[in-house]
Amino acid sequence: MVVEPQRILIVSDEAPSRVIRGALEERGFSVTNAGDRRTAYASLLESPFDLVVVDLAQPDYGAEFVERVRATPKLSETFVLSVAEWGTGQPTLALARGADAYEPKPIDATRLVSAVERLLQEEKAKTAAAAKGAAELVIEE
Repeated sequence: MVVEPQRILIVSDEAPSRVIRGALEERGFSVTNAGDRRTAYASLLESPFDLVVVDLAQPDYGAEFVERVRATPKLSETFVLSVAEWGTGQPTLALARGADAYEPKPIDATRLVSAVERLLQEEKAKTAAAAKGAAELVIEE
């Protein structure tokens, strides 16, 4: 059985996204970058991503993008990790609008990769538990 790498979309036009991308790819993730929210949203609708990293520093993105992702039923299982400078109000707003986690800027690639792995590991655990529960139901019938 071939296991597909988990897919991550980074929404940022800043250079640090290259560092983040490299760190995530080293850990086996398939990473795509979108330089603006329109491209990002189209990419999310076109093919499934496990997680989207949203840079809240750009006025074009912001918490509104997070809210739009959360309002789209097709994207309900996509994790959203927001990154922004603390003190801007953006992290709190993004979390209130549905982001699953927040990482502060400046971005520490190691810490960000850990946050991504933690979120995606939680999903794997839920999926495994659901599969086990379904298998137990079939056995009991």
